[in-house]
Amino acid sequence: MPRWSESLRRARRFLPANGWTALHGFSCLCILTPFLALGFGLASSPTGEYWQYVRDNMLPTYFFETLILGAGSGMMALTLGVALAWLVSMYDFRGKRAFEVLLILPLAIPPYIAAYAYGGFFDYTGPVQAFFLHCFDLRIHSLLPTIPAMLCAIWIFSITLFPYVYLLTRAFLCQQSGSLFENALLLGGRRGLFCFIALPLIMPSATAGGILVCLEVLNDFGVVSYYGLNTFTTAIFSAWFGMGDTDTGIRLAFILLLLVLLALLLRKSLQNVRKYHIVSSRERRFTPQKATGFSRFGIPLFCALVICLSFVIPLAQMFLWLKLSWQTARTDALWQAIQYTLGVAFIATAIIMVAATATVNANRLFGSRIRILTAQAATIGYGIPSAVLAIGVTLLFVGLDKSLAQLMPSLSIRQISMGSAMLIFAYGVRFFTIGYQAVETGFFRTGNVYTEASRTLGRSITQTFFRVDLPLIRHALISGAVLVFIDIVKELPLSLILRPFNSETLGTTVYRFAYNEALEETALPSLCIIAVSVIFILLTQRWEKKEQRRVSGH
Repeated sequence: MPRWSESLRRARRFLPANGWTALHGFSCLCILTPFLALGFGLASSPTGEYWQYVRDNMLPTYFFETLILGAGSGMMALTLGVALAWLVSMYDFRGKRAFEVLLILPLAIPPYIAAYAYGGFFDYTGPVQAFFLHCFDLRIHSLLPTIPAMLCAIWIFSITLFPYVYLLTRAFLCQQSGSLFENALLLGGRRGLFCFIALPLIMPSATAGGILVCLEVLNDFGVVSYYGLNTFTTAIFSAWFGMGDTDTGIRLAFILLLLVLLALLLRKSLQNVRKYHIVSSRERRFTPQKATGFSRFGIPLFCALVICLSFVIPLAQMFLWLKLSWQTARTDALWQAIQYTLGVAFIATAIIMVAATATVNANRLFGSRIRILTAQAATIGYGIPSAVLAIGVTLLFVGLDKSLAQLMPSLSIRQISMGSAMLIFAYGVRFFTIGYQAVETGFFRTGNVYTEASRTLGRSITQTFFRVDLPLIRHALISGAVLVFIDIVKELPLSLILRPFNSETLGTTVYRFAYNEALEETALPSLCIIAVSVIFILLTQRWEKKEQRRVSGH
């Protein structure tokens, strides 16, 4: 008996103890299995002639263009985001509250939609060319030099993804010591304050935002395919669909996975950099200084220019195309795409938030080393490019189909992998991190005091969660669900690869029109994506401000 009891006690450290830990283990297992399937696929894939050609001739080009695109976009977005965060946080100027929200709205426009919009804006028949032709009888299209496609792609990524850097940097600046900044301001002026005090402090947060931009660039397919760039993502699509060579696609996906893991390790190391916090309860925040002189007009003008370039111009171009294509728009097909997109996004969001809540609650109450490590491993999905994840999910579901066909011969082959379940599963793996971080933030703010009090009064863990914990974290749950929903609606590569036949999402509808060079037809589905994203972003900002006021009041 003692031996059996000791073995049972040791097994309980690893085996689920209740429903919460069981759901935690199941969620983490589902998220990690596609990457295991990708590893098994790599080990079992033979070396073909096409892979030898890619390895000997194209692989250096893929490396070079991918690194240049990621580094260039990250550096430009880093510079723009830090500058805007510094100006909005340190100065008080007219229209500041409006600019604080408007500078986030570029996230509502996916980069591939912005690329199509700018392509039409500067096209031979676009508004810029038409304006100079009618007003000055000048054909500037022939006068302008040809801009390299790489610079165009870097520009598109920078103006649409800089809010990642802006949000992280501004959140850090808003928490800094007022006396530290004011003393530095007296001793060295604003230039010395920024260069020698603020910049070293904000670099870890700003660089983390820049790495997020790089990860989004590695994940993109719409922009790089539109500009004809040879990155790893386009190479995977070309090998998987164009050449029908799955083995080459698997190998390219594995190389891209290694690059992303290096970026994630760099981001993790930046998070471990020594940070400085306000430790005194008497310390006050920095009071923004009123903008005077040229700054009084220059700062609002600069912010307005950025908003115009990143949000207003793409939106205006889409409305112009909508006016031209309204009569020929296929509203029935669009309505089906809207229904399918919203339905899949709603189901995937619900699954993600349930799994994330169970995982965080299990770690909070029954946190062991293995559970915490598996939960951290499950959060890497958001950093993995969609093309890599799609291949892993495809290999996993094809393997499941073959296993089911052997167990039940009457079941038709590819029964699972031909439905929407594969796409919903991939959404869950990729965007689980967003829900997990939102729920974890909600529990961190509330703490364990109320949970322990409820448990002391005799409530079970599940009763305590539904009656005490859930009402306390509802704002975090809603915010996380909204962010997950927005990212799913904007997602393109996963939808292109994994959607069922005869089913279109809003993103794939936009891409299909652009691929067929019918850019005017992209207006209506693009505006639907932008409208959903803008509405939910504004609602999220409002809820977060209410939550901050509530927390500061307590």
